[in-house]
Formats: sequence, structure tokens, C-alpha cells
Amino acid sequence: MALTYDKLGRHTDAEAMLAKYLASTGNTGATACSKVYAQWGNTARALDWLETSLRVRNPDLQELKDPLFDPIRKEPRFQAVMRELKFPD
Repeated sequence: MALTYDKLGRHTDAEAMLAKYLASTGNTGATACSKVYAQWGNTARALDWLETSLRVRNPDLQELKDPLFDPIRKEPRFQAVMRELKFPD
């Protein structure tokens, strides 16, 4: 819903949905939060959450090929996570 609300221009609602999601999942939702922030254009927060996901070894890291990560895919920190996980090209 955070992505949908943001696309509809309902930024306050989008942020509220993301906050609600984080409150219920904590660090286990780190990969999803990274996707949301990537789509919102907040590269720094997206990469922070991605690194959190790596630190807690979130199983959702298998989704790194998801196109929602495209806005941050070329970032050095994203590439470092890919190398750490030994993802094939």
C-alpha cells in the first residue's frame, strides 16, 4: 500500500503505511522497506535498509533481482550486497 499511495500522491498515507508495516515487522521487513524507499527515490534510506537486511540475514534478500530495486541497482552499496551474497550476474 505504501507504494500505491505514493503513486497516487498520497505521501502522508504512504508514509503511515510504511510506518505501520515496520512497527509490525521490525527488521524482518527490511528488504521490503528497501524496495519502498528505492521506489520513492530515497537512495540513502533504501541502501540503509538493504544493509540492515543483509546484517540480519533476511531470507527476502533472494528478491534482489526484483525490478523494484532498479533505482538503486547501480549504487556501490547495492553492488557490495550482491557481492557479499555471491549473486550470479
